[in-house]
Amino acid sequence: MRYFIVIVMMLSLVSVEAQGYGNPYGNSGRRRSSVPAPPQTNQGSPEKPDPNILSLERSSVYQEMFELDVFGKEVLRSYLKDYYTVLLAIQDDKDMVIDDKRKKAELEKKKFESQLRDILTEEQVVKIIAEEESGRTQKLVAKKQKKERKKKRKNKGDK
Repeated sequence: MRYFIVIVMMLSLVSVEAQGYGNPYGNSGRRRSSVPAPPQTNQGSPEKPDPNILSLERSSVYQEMFELDVFGKEVLRSYLKDYYTVLLAIQDDKDMVIDDKRKKAELEKKKFESQLRDILTEEQVVKIIAEEESGRTQKLVAKKQKKERKKKRKNKGDK
C-alpha cells in the first residue's frame, strides 16, 4: 500500500510539471522556440514633418516673441507654411544633387526674407532668420509642448 501511494505521488508530480506549474518562468510547459515571434514592423524612414503643424507651432512662438496681433500671426503662419513646404520638397527630392539643393534652399530663404520684410521690422526679420537657422525655435516649441503636457497631467490628477 505504501508503494502504491508513493507511485501515485510521483506520477502526480510528473503530471504537474508537464503542465508547466513547476516552471519558474511560467510559460505553461511550452518551449520558447514554439512561441511565435512578434511580427516585425517596417522601420523605414521616419515620418516627415507636416508643414501645417510646423508653421502653426512656430508662428505661435514668434507671436509671443514679437507680440504680434492675430492678423500678423496668420500672415506669418502662411509664409512659414509656404517656406516649409518648399524646403521639405527640396529635401525629399532624391534626383537633385546636394549643391543644387543648397542653392534652391538659399533662394527660398531669400524669398522668405523678402516676404517677412513686408510685415515685420528689420530686427524681427533678422531674428526670425537666425532662429530658423539655429534651430532654437524647435527647442522652444518642444519646451512649450512639455509644459502643456505637464499641465494636462496635473489637471487630470486634481480631478
